Amino acid sequence: MIEGMSQRSDALEDLREAAIEWAAGGRGQLIVDAAASALAADVDSPTLRMLAGTPHVSADEEASELAPQAFRELGLEISEQLSPEAHIEAARQQARRFLAGQMSARELTGYLAGFYMAAGYPTDLQTWIGLDDYYDMLRDGVIGGSVSEIDRAVNAAAQDLVNHRKVEPVSIGSLFAAAPSPPQRLRDRVAAIFRRQGP
Repeated sequence: MIEGMSQRSDALEDLREAAIEWAAGGRGQLIVDAAASALAADVDSPTLRMLAGTPHVSADEEASELAPQAFRELGLEISEQLSPEAHIEAARQQARRFLAGQMSARELTGYLAGFYMAAGYPTDLQTWIGLDDYYDMLRDGVIGGSVSEIDRAVNAAAQDLVNHRKVEPVSIGSLFAAAPSPPQRLRDRVAAIFRRQGP
């Protein structure tokens, strides 16, 4: 009995994680597969059954139509597909995976900088575009410092994001201002970075 309840709970959590990823732009097959796995673990609802039986060729379309109703039936609070909130929650999920040791700090900043732009530049994720650029500028010699320093900043920012703490975004201007004047090629690149920061 306890083992069955644990399997059901794990399957529901796997479905929730897949739903978050799907809502932020994942393919429909992702949620179809998760629905099938949930059914096999005795997670059940009328729409979940329909979703689990969706053919591969129509997975994207059927997922968009069926998944939100399946989530409601199962009591899963999933943000509207491709909404800013969906991207922010997906970013939090990636941060949790990073803190669990499932990816590197550099990989995380790349993911979350992408979510920042896809979500329309929300302040919740603004610090990640700065951290992503910090890695690149350190690599290119625009600023001083070390990768381990950025890694520590990423770890702290990931914990802030997971715990919904509001923080001031990383200031790229302050990071490179103390460095020696870079050649024109790098100055042009820094200007492009500022434009990437969003409105």
